[in-house]
Amino acid sequence: MRYILLAAFVSLICLSCTKKPSLEDPIPSEDVNIIVQKTDTLNVYRFINAKIGKTATARWDLGNNQKAVGDTVIGRYPFKGNYTVTLTVFNGLTAVDKSVLVSFNQDNINLDPFYGLLTGGATATAGKTWVLDSLSDAHVKLINSGSTTPWNKLAKSGKGVYDDELNFKLAGFECTYNNHNTSYVHGGTIDGITQFRFKELNANWGTATNPVADGGDLTINYTPAKPVQKWTMEIRGGKHYLRLYDGAFFFFYRGCADIIEYEISSISENEMIVTHTETIPASRAASAWKDVYLLIRKGYVR
Repeated sequence: MRYILLAAFVSLICLSCTKKPSLEDPIPSEDVNIIVQKTDTLNVYRFINAKIGKTATARWDLGNNQKAVGDTVIGRYPFKGNYTVTLTVFNGLTAVDKSVLVSFNQDNINLDPFYGLLTGGATATAGKTWVLDSLSDAHVKLINSGSTTPWNKLAKSGKGVYDDELNFKLAGFECTYNNHNTSYVHGGTIDGITQFRFKELNANWGTATNPVADGGDLTINYTPAKPVQKWTMEIRGGKHYLRLYDGAFFFFYRGCADIIEYEISSISENEMIVTHTETIPASRAASAWKDVYLLIRKGYVR
């Protein structure tokens, strides 16, 4: 027992003596390195701070729109390609970056089922088409810090919104917004500008004409800037964010600028809920406006 206690005491002394980087004893920048390890899963790598336990917090940019913290992290790469992984640590004097390039020759979209659920997967050459679930109450919910306004079943019939379709393909990250020439847009005055969204849509996204008032909103004729649009997906804080480009949007335009982003709140084979947080202009962000859309796969019947 005496020897066990002595060994434990010595171990504690050693741990307490582990050097951390400091101004007096910095880690040489050239000693900051990344250990790269393959795992048993295709396109999944383990990355290790080579100075494990000897630096301040290790922060990672995994090159796939994901960040991580810790001496050992896992990177998952659903798509083939080249990715630059960057480790940032404090060496006692300054932040030091070290990068490595990892390459993958084939896809493994099973690493992130969101891609397959959104598009139908790699074998769905025609993609997957989504529409508003117009037969369900609250298929659109407009939320701010003081209220929630739902669209109930068929609330906007004949307004140019329920025949809109959005098709997503995995190949080329293409999407196609088919509105049959008519779209629906927020028509209110924002920051003193009447028909703010209509004017902004026309300036940045495509050609919008012939606004017809529907309460506080507008039915318009609209043609996207490009006949085939693009999409990307980002993961931030464990949440998936779908970004649409070139004039595509989920059926009721309440965006700004030339990119519109939706958090995928939930997704399954036949149903998807997306949430757009209005971040600009500042007056909308200050009122915490969020727009929630309930979508179903085209042809799906509950």
